[in-house]
Amino acid sequence: MTTIRFSLPAIEHAILDVYSVLDECTSVSWEKNSEDDLWRELVFCILGSRVRFETVHAAVKRMDGMCLFSHSRRNSHFDQYEEDTVAALSMGYPFYRVRANQIRRTAEHLYSSRGSILELLNSASNARSARRLLTDEVAGLGPKQASLFLRNIGYAKCIAILDVHILTYLSWIGLAESSLKSVPTLGKYEALEESFIQHADSLGFSPDQFDLAVWIVMKVAKEESKVWGS
Repeated sequence: MTTIRFSLPAIEHAILDVYSVLDECTSVSWEKNSEDDLWRELVFCILGSRVRFETVHAAVKRMDGMCLFSHSRRNSHFDQYEEDTVAALSMGYPFYRVRANQIRRTAEHLYSSRGSILELLNSASNARSARRLLTDEVAGLGPKQASLFLRNIGYAKCIAILDVHILTYLSWIGLAESSLKSVPTLGKYEALEESFIQHADSLGFSPDQFDLAVWIVMKVAKEESKVWGS
């Protein structure tokens, strides 16, 4: 495990700096996303479980180049869609057959039964309800990745993406166990998320942007510490 070579006050100062930049960004209503955009983001989040951001970004770019996010590709001929997804993912992405199958099953279920991601989200009463629907109906999507999807499309502000970087920060400020690297159940996830949201509120920060600011700073701090330790 990487030891972070920065003090908590230095980390918190950096988080404040990043948050101030993020706070200047203008948010767009999630309903203005096209279905292609929603599907692309959902696939990104399916692929993002336990895989580095850079690897996922490259895989999504290859899928985009093969037009695998278009309506005509994701709505029919699912066997061929899965084969083409395998081809796109096999160049550098781990677990590519498992993920390709999860993407195919999700496309088949959502677009045959639900009609669209937009319809699924419109059927939810709130952000937590939407997250439960996503984890129930999207193959391979847990609460962390479902939360990431909802934040990235602008659906909800009062959610947290509790990955290893956020959990490390929470342990530093005494809100999580130091040994916690992932959250095993939805109930535990929601309890930790509530602690994070209350902490953000106490600082006067929007939880979604505070979460992103913490993630950016902790990720950079860990990478810098690896360089110093090498």
